[in-house]
Amino acid sequence: MKIGLLQFKSGPLTPVRSKKLPNDIKMLRNAARARGHEPRVLRVDKCQLYYTRTTPKLLYAGKPFPKVDVVIPRFSMLENVSLNATIVHQIEMVDISIIQTYDSLINAKNKLRTLQLLTERGIPVPKTMVVSRFEYLDEAIKKIGSFPIIIKTPFGSLGKGVAIVETKRSLHSSFDMLLTSPDFTSILIQEYVAESEGKDIRVFIIDGEIVASMERDSQGRDFRSNLALGGKGSIIELTKEEKEISLAATKALGLTIAGVDILRSKTGPVIMEVNCNPGLDGITEVSGLDIPGMIIDFAVRFKNRSA
Repeated sequence: MKIGLLQFKSGPLTPVRSKKLPNDIKMLRNAARARGHEPRVLRVDKCQLYYTRTTPKLLYAGKPFPKVDVVIPRFSMLENVSLNATIVHQIEMVDISIIQTYDSLINAKNKLRTLQLLTERGIPVPKTMVVSRFEYLDEAIKKIGSFPIIIKTPFGSLGKGVAIVETKRSLHSSFDMLLTSPDFTSILIQEYVAESEGKDIRVFIIDGEIVASMERDSQGRDFRSNLALGGKGSIIELTKEEKEISLAATKALGLTIAGVDILRSKTGPVIMEVNCNPGLDGITEVSGLDIPGMIIDFAVRFKNRSA
């Protein structure tokens, strides 16, 4: 089968200048080749959306889009998310199979939308207030509880756009600084789950099944446990409730592949984040499983189901 690996750049709509492939793309390419498939790396900056009055089309470097059976998007965008995701919708519009939908990617990338969808279905999340004006900060703190607190931007991943704030004065200063940003709209003020002690759980889901899980432990003084920031991973056994809310969260956002991040609080597990582009290196190394191969196998099943 011909499998397209759609590479996005983590940033604004600018060319992907480096010819060096991200490691996750290389892992997927190697897994596809090992299974006898033909992988094709597709760079989003070479894709061109074309409309002939009433018909949408898709070009690649000025030529017809490559003939692939199914596309695996690695949607790593942090800015202009909706705009960058239009390429995914265009692929859907021209009837090329793609394993994640435009809507599911937007649901996961927008933390506000994620909170809406999860709480609407009774899936537990940390206590959170969304604030866009300075005068509402003190009331937000009262609602959340006490310091320290976590502040987040609506879009972000790999620990970016997240900070821990220890005092009211620091919160006011941070918010004042954010107000000067031309891209500022709002921030999320979230309770700090102290009992998690800098640890969280990553649950990797493919096609509605949990295929692997690990505990991530922050190192040094950084409260963020992301492996990309130096956190360490280890095998962990999930509880029944953790399995249930991970699967429910993935389904709520419409994702076929997800990395669900869980915190163990004193009142039970809560969903911290749902990632539509979960990293492959850490979970593959910790679990000892061929996660990229599982994604390739799923892409083949996905295409065969839609045929």
